[in-house]
Amino acid sequence: MPHKDYVPDQKTAERIADAVLVAQYGEERVNAGRPLLVDGSNKEYWIVEVYERELKKGGGPAVWINTHSGCMQVMDYMK
Repeated sequence: MPHKDYVPDQKTAERIADAVLVAQYGEERVNAGRPLLVDGSNKEYWIVEVYERELKKGGGPAVWINTHSGCMQVMDYMK
């Protein structure tokens, strides 16, 4: 029997990623990059990224969250 997605919407993805990012990179770094950038255009996973203004290339740390299972991958920076 199919189940509902564990991460069904943007708000849920952002709250999960926020907790993970603060634990990994610290409140100061995450707060400096707010609002978090949330992309759900793939439909298979959410990408939640800290926006780092001082970087000329790439982005800040991010969490990829599988929409269906809730499994995550933390990236130190996005390209």
